[in-house]
Amino acid sequence: MRRIIYVMLMTIFCSRLLSGCGQKTVEEPLAVYSFSGENEMFSILNGVAVLNSEQEIFYGGDFREKSEIFTDITAYAATLYIAAGDKERELLSNSVEDLTGETINIPEKIGKVSGDILKETEVDELQNNLFFKLEVTHLDGKKDEYQLQLTLTDVTERDGR
Repeated sequence: MRRIIYVMLMTIFCSRLLSGCGQKTVEEPLAVYSFSGENEMFSILNGVAVLNSEQEIFYGGDFREKSEIFTDITAYAATLYIAAGDKERELLSNSVEDLTGETINIPEKIGKVSGDILKETEVDELQNNLFFKLEVTHLDGKKDEYQLQLTLTDVTERDGR
């Protein structure tokens, strides 16, 4: 009698353990975007946004200076944001300030952020509303702000394309 109970319990255990085998896994929808932009002073290249239902990852891309107007700065703030009406929703921001009175350089890499960054409604807003803002403070104390609209390209491979 004990053997029958033992065999039945093992059979139930094994059947539950193996019941998920052979089933197809549900693939999470994945969207990958690249973004870039330029003006007469600087450009943003190689930015990437990877979005799925659980997590978003933003690589800010590369900052390339075209003119030498940023050689005398003591502070900067670089921000990627979505503009919606008169509101700005920050996605990625980093800043540096030198308190010794020396000048600093704006790094080539803007940075990376991951997590639950976007709301579902904002994914559609990315297309025409993704911006880069650069705020700088010069050695003489003068502050300047530059904004650049970024062009978003969907690079996700989808069926039928």
